[in-house]
Amino acid sequence: NPTAYDESLETFSRPLLKLVDYTLDETGNMTVDNKTALWYRYIDMTKQAEALYDFVIRTIDTELVEELDFLANYDRTKLMIQDILDMPDRLIDLFIHFCLQNNGNLSINRRNKYFDFLSDNEVNDLEQAVKNGYMKND
Repeated sequence: NPTAYDESLETFSRPLLKLVDYTLDETGNMTVDNKTALWYRYIDMTKQAEALYDFVIRTIDTELVEELDFLANYDRTKLMIQDILDMPDRLIDLFIHFCLQNNGNLSINRRNKYFDFLSDNEVNDLEQAVKNGYMKND
């Protein structure tokens, strides 16, 4: 959440900026013209700690769950593909990736470039495996 992150930083930097005498050169480099160490010695980081807590909770409750679901779907899809056809893992990864980018279907260009050795029936079966492994869970 970039907005919340920026807001947490600005709760400290915005009031401090009013106390700092500085100049910017033509490249945007800042030169501080007064002593500022005192303002950094005992800073209140409550807002930053609260934001960090929210980020960690969101990661655990949402993003980690989504990532684990994606990986479980991938493993299931890979097994289904391996049951249909013996292909190197690298090609299985590509096939799944390309299908996920295209709503479960392999584009003609990707098929011609990477999977021209597959029959129409094999492509259809593999696409269905991707749809069964991912699309029904979304």
